[in-house]
Amino acid sequence: MAQERLIKRRLPSIEKNIADIQSETDVRVRLIGTVIDNTPNSIVIDDGTGKLEIYFGEEKNIRQGQLVRVITRILPLIDGFECRGEALQILDGFNLDLYKKARKLTKNL
Repeated sequence: MAQERLIKRRLPSIEKNIADIQSETDVRVRLIGTVIDNTPNSIVIDDGTGKLEIYFGEEKNIRQGQLVRVITRILPLIDGFECRGEALQILDGFNLDLYKKARKLTKNL
């Protein structure tokens, strides 16, 4: 009898704005925003539509004012939701205006 391998797959992260997060249906989201506050285990980002605190299990070396992309898990709570960061990418030199234009164009296709 062949040994079966269990392959664990994660759900894809959906690109969202903070204001568009739905804790009832969203599991993993991908956000781009500016760091406005940080503690050893969390960051607060602002993407222009809202602010969100994201918790990490380890300390991140992030400065206020940096543009970042975060993949986070959405954990529903009784009154709202909590975000657990899975991945963090610093976007130094990233042209956010050009990215927003390209994103807008691809939504119209």
